[in-house]
Amino acid sequence: MLTGPRRIEIVEVAEPELVPGSCVVAVERCGIGGPDLVAWSTGELVAPAWFGHEWAGRVVAVGADAGERFVGERVVGAVPPPCGRCTPCRAGIDTTCRLVMSMILGTDELADSHGAFAERIRVDARRVHRLPEGVDFADGSLAEPGAVAAHAVRRARPSLGDIVVVVGAGAVGLLVAELARLSGAGRVAVLEREADRRELACRLGADAAFGSPEDLLRWLSGQGHGLGADVVFECAGGQDAVDAGTEAGRTGGTLVLVGTAPDGALLRASTLVAREMTVSASLGYTVADVHRALHLMADDRFRVSELHGPAIGFAELASTFEGLSRRPGSRPKVLFQPR
Repeated sequence: MLTGPRRIEIVEVAEPELVPGSCVVAVERCGIGGPDLVAWSTGELVAPAWFGHEWAGRVVAVGADAGERFVGERVVGAVPPPCGRCTPCRAGIDTTCRLVMSMILGTDELADSHGAFAERIRVDARRVHRLPEGVDFADGSLAEPGAVAAHAVRRARPSLGDIVVVVGAGAVGLLVAELARLSGAGRVAVLEREADRRELACRLGADAAFGSPEDLLRWLSGQGHGLGADVVFECAGGQDAVDAGTEAGRTGGTLVLVGTAPDGALLRASTLVAREMTVSASLGYTVADVHRALHLMADDRFRVSELHGPAIGFAELASTFEGLSRRPGSRPKVLFQPR
């Protein structure tokens, strides 16, 4: 459990308490995501269940009123359909359903007292989804970041043949690049400082990957009409990433903010106005995005296995967070396995 800034402790807790509407899942894999690293660094959590939210596992107990869930079912953690009752849903804005957002953040009523860096967790049965046959637990644990990427691409709606730039080749950035290609992008370029990740981006289908904004801009000047990218996805967070993404976009293009930039990061309004660029933000995902990610994995069209390597256990968890804080790994997703 996260017990303070940069401090993880392995503790014994009571077995998850089964209540109506819930199920207990034995965790098989849990990914370490960017929000986990931020929480580890600051010691601050939206909710205890948020720390370790990219997971896949097997149902081991089912409470009353848990719908179609059954013991032994292979599942991933995600979100339910919109509730249809909260104020955003009643206003017709169900993409911001409060129930869905509470389950993304781990603040819902049935959330456990800890996340999935554990042997077992209790969850609301409505937020688990069956893992398709042929998709293993390791790949399945990337369904959540895959859904985040799908949501971002769906909001941007790249057109057939578009030039797309992705800033940041973490897990979400690489998944966005893959999905942009599947959505019809003509050329995809990635901006990333780490050489290993640039190579990975190209193996996964990017046309080019660059370590500096200047090299990216030179490449863009030779593409299409030389005006820049039609769509830019900022997936790194931070002022430098926002600035690079803004500069890469063409007149009339779209900048999609996916990475969580720190407070105080500024948009360059003068550039955005001068180029009449559309700025869009992407937060979380919907149940439809989850289904898209899982179906693409099952069809072997969404290649996620190269994003992760061998799993770590409880003993390596604290040192792995420490190492990732100093330098990102060559593979953008480290997976935890409790057994």
